[in-house]
Amino acid sequence: MQAMDIEHLSKSQIILLTLLVSFVTSIATGIVTVSLMEQAPPSIAQSVNRIVERTVEKVVPGGQTASVITREKTVVIKESDLISQAVERVNPSIARLYTSNAEPMFLGFGVVLDVYGAIASDSNILGDSADATIIFSDGTRVRAFVTARDASSDIAFLQPATTTTDGKAVVWKPATIATQEPVLGQTVIAFSGKTISRIADGIVTALIPRESADVPPLVVIDTNIPGDTTFPGTVLANTDGQIIGVSTGVSRGSSLSGYISSPALIRSAPVSEPALDKKPAQ
Repeated sequence: MQAMDIEHLSKSQIILLTLLVSFVTSIATGIVTVSLMEQAPPSIAQSVNRIVERTVEKVVPGGQTASVITREKTVVIKESDLISQAVERVNPSIARLYTSNAEPMFLGFGVVLDVYGAIASDSNILGDSADATIIFSDGTRVRAFVTARDASSDIAFLQPATTTTDGKAVVWKPATIATQEPVLGQTVIAFSGKTISRIADGIVTALIPRESADVPPLVVIDTNIPGDTTFPGTVLANTDGQIIGVSTGVSRGSSLSGYISSPALIRSAPVSEPALDKKPAQ
């Protein structure tokens, strides 16, 4: 058989040969990447998502009809990157609640629900108190007042004043609330830390339905996150940066590392509206 001289190939043949080489190279790269990831030790190879990107190119050889060629490549996204992105998205919406007396005492956590600053937290930490001081990670301090309590979930809702304690306007950063329950094995992130922002990650280990008149019934999301890192009102999020649960007295009654699922936040929250600056009752 006579060997083919590449110098004598036509333009169309050269293009087809180039495409063949590119296709074979892409397949080989994908096989090597997947093989290396599967061989990595568990302590190093965290859970990853493999996303196939499709690139459509038009190749129009001179004097011929255009043909469309689709190339695929595998992009590996580390779970640690997803977690850090979720933390960056959720953290501005996390509030720390303190007593409103002369010597503020840390109570727990809350999460901003809307653009008017409505905050959801654990009702137990407030007791009979009708107000609290809210402090955010950037140091902003706002007085907030209890507007509603939901006994079935132990969630309290607070509406803050329109200005900070030093008279400045507040721009609220509402969190994104998940509308569906998580699934077993899903990666979750708990936001904590009394004085500085801390996180703990884990997975959903159980979904515990609660017997109640609610339709659908409330669910407690159990996790493998250590209970000693969970405070009243601790917020649970997924890797998409959506809030999926809040720690309340009801959830901790089922499990120390349990969280009331986020549909309770949507179902029980009162309709928010801009609040007037309020003063404590005399």
